[in-house]
Amino acid sequence: MLIPALLLTFVAAVPNRASIRDAGEYLKKNVVARKLKNGITVILLNRGYAPVLAFEISFRVGSVDEGYRTIGAAHLLEHMLFKGTDTIGTNNYKKERAIMGRMEAVGETIDRLKLADPANIRLPDLEAELRRLQSLQSAYVEGSPYDRIYSENGAVGFNASTSKDKTGYYIELPASKLEMWAKMESERLMNLVLREYYLERNNVVQERLMRSDSIGAGLMYETFMASAFIAHPYRHPIIGWRSNIPYLSIEEVRKFFRDYYIPSRMTITIVGMQDTDRTLEIVGRYFNRIEPRPDPPPIAISEPPQLGERRATLHFESNPYLIIGWHKPTFPSRDDSVCEVIGEILTGGMSSRLYRSLVMEKKIASSVSAWNGAPGSRYDNLFTLFATPQPPHTPHELERAIYEEMDRFFDDVTDAEIQKVINGMESEMVFDLETNKGIAGTLSYYQTLYGDWEYAVDYLSMIKSVSTRNIKEMKNRYFTGSNRTVGILLDSRVGGGKR
Repeated sequence: MLIPALLLTFVAAVPNRASIRDAGEYLKKNVVARKLKNGITVILLNRGYAPVLAFEISFRVGSVDEGYRTIGAAHLLEHMLFKGTDTIGTNNYKKERAIMGRMEAVGETIDRLKLADPANIRLPDLEAELRRLQSLQSAYVEGSPYDRIYSENGAVGFNASTSKDKTGYYIELPASKLEMWAKMESERLMNLVLREYYLERNNVVQERLMRSDSIGAGLMYETFMASAFIAHPYRHPIIGWRSNIPYLSIEEVRKFFRDYYIPSRMTITIVGMQDTDRTLEIVGRYFNRIEPRPDPPPIAISEPPQLGERRATLHFESNPYLIIGWHKPTFPSRDDSVCEVIGEILTGGMSSRLYRSLVMEKKIASSVSAWNGAPGSRYDNLFTLFATPQPPHTPHELERAIYEEMDRFFDDVTDAEIQKVINGMESEMVFDLETNKGIAGTLSYYQTLYGDWEYAVDYLSMIKSVSTRNIKEMKNRYFTGSNRTVGILLDSRVGGGKR
């Protein structure tokens, strides 16, 4: 999970920094959290001496919220929100809108025919018509409109991301541009235009080909998650499956946006030098214009208990790779904090147990790392190990060696190892505390996923309470053979990829 950027003495420019001894206490006193009339949560922190603000808009929506008809919709919408509105990204929306209406009718017809009757004789003519309409539309489209406007106004770090759990939009701007930002961002949410939808959908298909389908480790990760989760939507890739992206319906994607990108699932976080009362007034003036809508129903399915080891093998032209995962509860369960410490002791740096033993001493692996909380944190998840065997060793040899080292670890883990992890986490937090962006990201993360930014303040104390006894209890509670999923990637160029 995300390590919070908190809980140490501030080292950056903070008012009266010499008097601040506990950053958690400082945040509790100085963070301003309010709800707008329509349900949007706003988190503000006045800090620093430079008139610069870090903004983050996040939504409690990700690929975990998608059904089989909308897998990949959250990621595609991330792209679409950069396309503009009825006034931004177009030089004549009235003419463009007429073309888009015809284009949508043709595009939806093409999708239906390809699914039901891929040999239909009407398809070539319809596809030619779609290309003609796209060519007509291009005369009215202004590319990258937000990049241009924000760059002209001194912005840096304009970006977005989609995960299993959330979607976020980020930017840093001079404080004097607060109202411009509020106007633009509220309007792109209120007046979203799915401009160049079919071209962008095709771009996502190409993105998947480059980033997933042509990379062995990426395919192995997808296969592994689909094996570890047999019921819960964490099994689906964020970008979507290769077989469904080309048929993502524009109407289904539009409905997904209307259902999930709503005020009650939205958090606005602004950190930097500001008058928080004035900021709140401006944010409210613009974002309260977004109409509240009912929350969608919660995810009604949970992952059933795993009753035996699951194994998945993939043959691909790639270097071998190994993934091992165990089901466990998510934050704020205390066991999640214990697993966080386990991950750091096992793989946190060159002196960690697995790296030292498998990479440096035995030279059986070229890399090893852990992810506590894969693939998301809103629901129960996995403690996962990733490792690359060092030739001529195989993934199976490496797997056995990992189990041997973990058995040893659970038998003789020490208080000194735990304290070293705590010290390392504290040092890591200092760096994030030096930036408005780092603090904004942390506050937004905890508020969006768990409904309370103050969890960030409590997290280190949870880590500090972990003992060797807690760690040893995890072995039989979670780290068992029957609760384990193993993914092995074999090089298909070597011996047919067979063991």
